[in-house]
Amino acid sequence: MASPASISSSTSAPVSLSLPLHPSPYHRLPTLLSRRPPRRFALAPPRPAAALLSNPSHAQQENEGEDGEDEEEEEEDSEEEYEGELAGEDDMVEVGYVSGAHGVRGDVLISPRTDFPELRFATSGKRWLRARAAGKMQVREFELVRGKAHTGKKGWIVRFDGVDSLDEARQIVGSAVLVKTEDRPEMEENEIYSLDLVGMSVIVKDTGKLVGTVAQVFNFGGGDLLQVMVGSAESAVQPSSENLDSTPSCQHVWIPFAKDIVPDVDMESREMWITPPKGLLEINTRPEKSKKERRAMDWKEKKKLQRRITAAKKVLNEMEQGHILEGLASGDKLEKDSLAEQIGSIDFQLFKHAMNSVSKQIDSTLKNLVLNSSSSRKNVMKIPYETLMSHEEKGNYSFSNEFNKGREILQTSKAAIVLVTNGSDSDIMDAELQRLLNSFSEFMKGEENHGSLPFVIVSPAGQVDSIKNYLVENDYFGFGTQKVWVLEEMKLPVVSLSSEMKSKKILLKSPWEILQRPAGTGSIFSSLSSNKILEALNAMGIEYVQICSASDRLVLGHPLLFGAASSRSTDLSIKLRKTSDNTEDGFDMIISIDHLNKICRDVSKVSFSAHPEQHEHGERADGQSITVQPELANSHRLRADVTSVLDSCSPDKLCVIEIVE
Repeated sequence: MASPASISSSTSAPVSLSLPLHPSPYHRLPTLLSRRPPRRFALAPPRPAAALLSNPSHAQQENEGEDGEDEEEEEEDSEEEYEGELAGEDDMVEVGYVSGAHGVRGDVLISPRTDFPELRFATSGKRWLRARAAGKMQVREFELVRGKAHTGKKGWIVRFDGVDSLDEARQIVGSAVLVKTEDRPEMEENEIYSLDLVGMSVIVKDTGKLVGTVAQVFNFGGGDLLQVMVGSAESAVQPSSENLDSTPSCQHVWIPFAKDIVPDVDMESREMWITPPKGLLEINTRPEKSKKERRAMDWKEKKKLQRRITAAKKVLNEMEQGHILEGLASGDKLEKDSLAEQIGSIDFQLFKHAMNSVSKQIDSTLKNLVLNSSSSRKNVMKIPYETLMSHEEKGNYSFSNEFNKGREILQTSKAAIVLVTNGSDSDIMDAELQRLLNSFSEFMKGEENHGSLPFVIVSPAGQVDSIKNYLVENDYFGFGTQKVWVLEEMKLPVVSLSSEMKSKKILLKSPWEILQRPAGTGSIFSSLSSNKILEALNAMGIEYVQICSASDRLVLGHPLLFGAASSRSTDLSIKLRKTSDNTEDGFDMIISIDHLNKICRDVSKVSFSAHPEQHEHGERADGQSITVQPELANSHRLRADVTSVLDSCSPDKLCVIEIVE
């Protein structure tokens, strides 16, 4: 995301900001547009909130403690920044935290919260570790002996002097790693840390109306996002503590820190002038819940998790995977809570089905369809590529019936779209999303009495928050905000390599971390069901759902595709592009809501395969945890392809749509 056009300042003292999922270069800002001669600044790279949030509205809740002012300050410190000042410490800043022990000789694994990891973790010298002991936060000095980047992980393996065994390493797990503020790298004259934005007044440039005050700056991978508390600076920064448990707290809005939205930032007057797109301030205004309401919600969530863990224990013991539960009886509270969350998030119905079906050899259904569709399928429809690239009826007279039926489905909001993104670079992903969504948005705007379609995006974990921010920045591309879901792709545990089903064991990175990998596009159906999206689609009266993957030839919501499915009364229509080598990039299918309900109710309709892979993992040896680094494939990744559900469809209810050049 681009930085605002200009910043003026009377101070060059840098203040740090939050670390990004994907650290970015410093932003250099163009010439100032404001009223006084500027000094130009660029933002130092940001980081995300300390914990990944399911959506931005949770960020404020994460930063507020529930046991008093001291705890609130500690929460704020941990969330606010690395390379920034920490309240209660003598000029120290947090640069990472000890996430686990590595090996048996005292090495530890550190997760960085700095954009200078080599300086912090590969250079010997003094470091300080902060942890809670006897109910108080304590800081101890350690000498960093050596460090190196962890191959394949976004972490660093570090040795501290005096930490020489696995037990000693475990004692410092969870500690924050601190350095002296004076050792912080100096920024260039035109660079600042984004914490300088906190506390600034936000004003609408066209009207002079005060929106509120910047409370925090977050980054979830798609650029800086300002959390602005609505109202005056006094009410935003110093909220009243009276009746805090019984009255809702201040509202806040999320404003992307982009040059077209925040063109002017005056560091001297502590004001920024914004030009928000129509509806931005209204779309993401969220009333904050009181502490009492949050406690009630937390209590309900804990009860739900307890029920899931109780059910999971029974299933794991039945599957002879009881070793997963050992971590719940050892380690500190954070480690045990983390393991409980991981166990509770596993879809055991899908996992059991995957384990039982991996021994079966499944042919490539999609490839067979490409080879045999013309000769063996009676429901075959051939559409020229040029026709598909146009949403206009003109020139589509050969398919006027299908086109009109599809248009009616779209206009009456009887269709929904599920888009699966891949793990490509965020910039490529943004460009691809923009092309797809802009194209569909323009088509829908041209339709009379067009409705708002439900839209679901399934993406890798590292892209979820970035996509959410991207949708907010672009006013959701015309989709109704209450009908948009962004889901993280489902993961399943990785199991050991064995031909015997009972010998396949779930692998662990540590006693408190399960080794998991994406379960493939076939897990979409379980995601729709578990997130109650299928239930919502049924309640909306949806008749057909397009399930597709992002590609350069994908067209979202084309009337011909929905019309072909409707006119032929099919359960499932799949679009294939005929090529000389019989290959197909991605997938694109239209499923009737009735057939989608059947698939989601019966996970056995999705076929899994086991892919041999090589994974480092942890094991117990002589009562201690050790790290195993295999030289050959030692595990199976359980993966399902969405096209495997074609086998569940009756031949006379399946339509093959071939796109010809």
